[in-house]
Amino acid sequence: MKRRLLSMVCLGMLVMSAPPLLADNVTGARDLLCTSVQATVCDTGGDCEIGPPWNWDIPQFIEIDLDDEVLRSTKASGENRETPIKNMQQTDGTLFLQGIQRGRAFSFVIDEGSGMMSAAIAADGLTISVFGACTTTKR
Repeated sequence: MKRRLLSMVCLGMLVMSAPPLLADNVTGARDLLCTSVQATVCDTGGDCEIGPPWNWDIPQFIEIDLDDEVLRSTKASGENRETPIKNMQQTDGTLFLQGIQRGRAFSFVIDEGSGMMSAAIAADGLTISVFGACTTTKR
């Protein structure tokens, strides 16, 4: 019993000492690299599942090219995926990106000061929310 309690205390201390998810200030950046950290997938029946994004074929890394208005998987992934950005707005330090492709709508919200990202994908009967972090690829 004491050993189990000690193990739980040590685990709790380790979790509390873990660094928070870090991102970069991406203000004014035109090329971003974002990583997906956690995803939640829900269906119309109210069943939701939380886990790593790759469990649902969400790329680990996404390149965002604001000049070409496109999201793409990295070359290293070998996936060769690309999605056009249909709406892009920068307001009060927040970058908003939206688009539609293959029956799915997506929205990204990126805080330019912190680089923190929230994304949502909606399809018929399914929603996916993703949290992540972004950095600029060009300095």
